[in-house]
Amino acid sequence: MFRRMYGGLSEKLPRQAIVAAALVFAVVIIAGGSISGFARGRKEEDVSYKYYTSIRVEKGDTLWSIALDHMTPEYKHIEEYIREVRSLNHLYGDDIHAGAYLTLPKYRSYTTVQNW
Repeated sequence: MFRRMYGGLSEKLPRQAIVAAALVFAVVIIAGGSISGFARGRKEEDVSYKYYTSIRVEKGDTLWSIALDHMTPEYKHIEEYIREVRSLNHLYGDDIHAGAYLTLPKYRSYTTVQNW
């Protein structure tokens, strides 16, 4: 009676197991491809933006000393930074006076992550 009810079970089980294993394998491959595709779709990008700040000139300050304290790596040479400070503040020489305010350029950098 057992053989009559469950006689074909031993023949069907391996086929079902193979189909189930193939299905699991396909799902893993598809999911893995989706995940790796998502990882490729992420792009990290360094972004910097320019802003301005104001400082009060202290006794003994020079444009050179201010540039050494406030210049950011975006400027290749200190002279380039001093030229921009002069331009922003309408200075035609190196004379600055204690108590005066100067506008200084600055850059801030951060990393963004974009998904595509």
